[in-house]
Amino acid sequence: MIAVQRLSARARLDKSPGALSYATALAESGDESWERWLTEYRRGDALILRLELTLELAGDGNEMLRTSTDGLFVENHVHAPQVEQQIAELASGDFAVLAGELKRRGRDVDVRGISAMYVHVELDPEVQRRVGGGRARQ
Repeated sequence: MIAVQRLSARARLDKSPGALSYATALAESGDESWERWLTEYRRGDALILRLELTLELAGDGNEMLRTSTDGLFVENHVHAPQVEQQIAELASGDFAVLAGELKRRGRDVDVRGISAMYVHVELDPEVQRRVGGGRARQ
C-alpha cells in the first residue's frame, strides 16, 4: 500500500471561450440549470474555474500525479472558505483518474481511500480577487 503525502487542488479562473460557449449552448437548448449558471456568472455570483489536482506520494522519490479539469462553475461567496469547499467537492470528480493512473503504475490505492482524504485548496490570486466581488452570496 502506498502512502499519500498531500492531496491538493489549485483553482484558476477559466478564461477559455469553450467553457462559456458550452454552457451557453446548453442554456439555449432549454437546460434551466445552465440558464441559471449563466445568469449568476453574468451577475458575478458564479465563477468559471480550471481545477488542477495534485496527489503527492510519500517516499524517497516524491512522486506526483496531476490532472486538470476546465469549465467548472462554482457559486461565488463573500467568504473564501465557502468557495474552497465547493472546489474540494468538485475535486472528487478526478479521484478515479488518479487512482487509475496509480494502478497503471503498479501502485495499490483505493478510490474510496482517496475520497476520504482532506483536499488542500489553493485559490489563485486572480480567483482570490474575484471571490466576494460582484454580488457574491452572503
